[in-house]
Amino acid sequence: MPSLRPLLLAALAALPAALAAQDALDRGTTLFLAGRLDRAIDFFSGELRQNPADARAKEILGHCLVIKAKDSLREGDPSAAKAAVRQASPIYPDGGELKTLSLLAELEENAPTPGVPLSTSTLSTEADIAAVLDCFFGDGVCAKGGRYAVHIVRKGETMAEIAIEYYGDMNLWEKIWAANPQLSNPHRLEKGMRLLIPLEK
Repeated sequence: MPSLRPLLLAALAALPAALAAQDALDRGTTLFLAGRLDRAIDFFSGELRQNPADARAKEILGHCLVIKAKDSLREGDPSAAKAAVRQASPIYPDGGELKTLSLLAELEENAPTPGVPLSTSTLSTEADIAAVLDCFFGDGVCAKGGRYAVHIVRKGETMAEIAIEYYGDMNLWEKIWAANPQLSNPHRLEKGMRLLIPLEK
């Protein structure tokens, strides 16, 4: 996807030297920064299936889908744009931009006008890319609210032991429990469970 790469390189050049802490979404970050948007979308979709409460992965996925829709329209592929808009609709149920993209895709598919280029300002992805980069490296709510590591529970491990491993304080086990609403009982961990560990104390 050639249009994404120059914008990413320019945005990365403006970032401070010390980037954010490592977290569970690093693989998706790497895919996005490499311009592999479809793979990044697959990654963040998978993260969201595993943890539907992950607001950060959800926000990043939404922005990636909007970028995909805009890129698809620019490249003359309205069916791919419509698919991206459909996938983004549950994330942005009141999204005015999605309605515009959907309408443009519908028009391109049903009444293509090759001599009339689509508005470049409407299809600009600069703001969406900046929003994704802010989720990865910024100081906003998206970045701060969702940095976490993924911990695979070992046999016999307790929540207190996990808290000591990540925070050096067994009393912070409730922070881990709060980040994992799928656990009805924090004292019944099973080997192989996947827990999200918030990286900020």
